[in-house]
Amino acid sequence: MTILRLGLNGRLGLGPSGRRRPPPFLPARLQDLAFWFDAELSSYAGGIWSDLSGNDRHAFQPTAPARPAKVSDAGGRHLLRFDGINDALLVANPPDLSNGLTLFVVYRVQTPVDFRGIFTASAATGTDHQQFFTLQYEQAANQRIQLFGRSIQPNQLFTLGVDSRLKQYALATLASDGVTTELRDLTGVATDSSSFAPFGTPAAMVLGARYNDGTTFRFGAVDIYEIGLFARELNPDERDQVESYLQFRQGLTWEPRFIGDDLAWFHDAEISDLVLSGNLVDQWSDLSSHGRHWLQSTVGRPLKTTDAGGRSVVRFDGIDDLLALTGPMPVLEPFSAAVVYRIRARGDFDGVLTAAPPAGADHVDFWTFREATGGSLEMELFGRSAESDQLSLNSADYGAAQIAVWTADGGTAELRGGAGSSIDTYGGSLGAPTEIVLGGRYAGAPFGYAAIDVLATLGVTRALSATDQARLVAWANGKWSL
Repeated sequence: MTILRLGLNGRLGLGPSGRRRPPPFLPARLQDLAFWFDAELSSYAGGIWSDLSGNDRHAFQPTAPARPAKVSDAGGRHLLRFDGINDALLVANPPDLSNGLTLFVVYRVQTPVDFRGIFTASAATGTDHQQFFTLQYEQAANQRIQLFGRSIQPNQLFTLGVDSRLKQYALATLASDGVTTELRDLTGVATDSSSFAPFGTPAAMVLGARYNDGTTFRFGAVDIYEIGLFARELNPDERDQVESYLQFRQGLTWEPRFIGDDLAWFHDAEISDLVLSGNLVDQWSDLSSHGRHWLQSTVGRPLKTTDAGGRSVVRFDGIDDLLALTGPMPVLEPFSAAVVYRIRARGDFDGVLTAAPPAGADHVDFWTFREATGGSLEMELFGRSAESDQLSLNSADYGAAQIAVWTADGGTAELRGGAGSSIDTYGGSLGAPTEIVLGGRYAGAPFGYAAIDVLATLGVTRALSATDQARLVAWANGKWSL
């Protein structure tokens, strides 16, 4: 059967059955698209990035040394790379924004520098964010971006999103009355309100920098894959359409590094660097920004191998294999931790992940996530055992790869597994442990080794919300088909 493909004109094609099928969503299907640039679809030559909206609002740069380069990322997808030194593109004939706006951009920050611009709408004179707004990197220490504007108003516009130096999107909406704003990204939705002051027509719109008093400045070292703007506030259903389009078209999915600076450690057997002696693990490298690697600290070292499902795992023998977390230990209240693992051989109270005090039993002041009795088919989060109200939570074990997530905050802990979650209170409070170990327990020395395969571990210095926990579980289920 003949199959007709969809062009940018949005015309219907014929499916295998000969029936007309609806065209896939494209931004041009919604009204009031003011401009749209896509590194895959737009031509880029002579410093001109062609507008796909049909409004001829091309982005241009007349100065050759200040032009971004069109390159490809590791996956072969095209992007425009702004060098963070002097590269910027200006949008021709900025549109009237008095009916509100919806901006979408797919980007990756190459080098985080405080308050560097990704996109700016600005007046001819004065600071860029006084009368309009800028989407910019906030502070490298926070690993965040911000939508900032209307700073001359009593209630300025200030909305934060998370950027982790991974490919990300931002979908920003400002209402026609200038009061409400929404910022969506892979971490969720943030909102803010400003003073009543609708926008007008900006003197300049700039990609890859900011714009003050007729001058571009604070250039961002950023890759831009796709960017567009609607000259109105899209309704929630339309925003959902654009968000789904960006995720699908650009292959964007959430993963733990989007948690941001709260991510205390993160190790993934597939994508982490591993230092090996033969196939034995000397170091399992941290993917967070904090450099907390798992290191071999005893004679026994786990094995880097693949399991029966072809998944990369770090395999502990249950005899003497152990890894210890390096670097300053994070404060673990509030906190969250997770491990993707499989029990290969059951035992009584063998440790999977343990936080331990300077001396004494591992569970007296902190906790251990461990096997319950070998015949119980249960896992157990156990701790604060010196308290009258100790911590004790159980979840089922299936003998297959699975994820466990636990949180603690203000005397209440939750353990979530594949069969749901359970909650318990505990006495006292947690602090910074002396040791965090993987594959066993620790009470002045390692013991209670577990025969396990570990696919990933992570810690977070806040209690993940139910939504965050569900997102984490969905990530693990999707990645490893748990």
